[in-house]
Amino acid sequence: MRINLYQQNRHVLIIDGVAVIGFKEGDWMQVKIEGNAATRTKGGDGPSMNLSTPQGGQLTFGINPTSPALGTMYALRAQQPANPRLFSVQLLTGVNETISAAGCGWGELPQFATGGEKQQGRDFLIECTTITPDYSAIEALDGGLINGLI
Repeated sequence: MRINLYQQNRHVLIIDGVAVIGFKEGDWMQVKIEGNAATRTKGGDGPSMNLSTPQGGQLTFGINPTSPALGTMYALRAQQPANPRLFSVQLLTGVNETISAAGCGWGELPQFATGGEKQQGRDFLIECTTITPDYSAIEALDGGLINGLI
């Protein structure tokens, strides 16, 4: 049996071919995958379940204001109005999940604070039409439906 280990230094984030470094403290990456979910509904003919199709999602990441990638991220985002195009994102997490996103564009810049004794990170929002997680490198539990699929 393999043990899943979290390795913080394993994280890799590549946006439009650019490796991002200088992440802010704490959990600097949020992934929101939308759709591909079950929703219970109630109707006159009894309960039912709706299954939605994958709808892409959002990636939000934060870097320090002293990160060497900050100027590059602002420059990539600034190109969007003048040269609109979609790009891709790849993320390898500390537990060896691989997340690929395609059809991506820069979302609104979230509000940030500055001037305090502790530097605050700069967050960037990326909207994606497709987010594909790959969990195959993570050990699964044996038994039940999972045992029959693997």
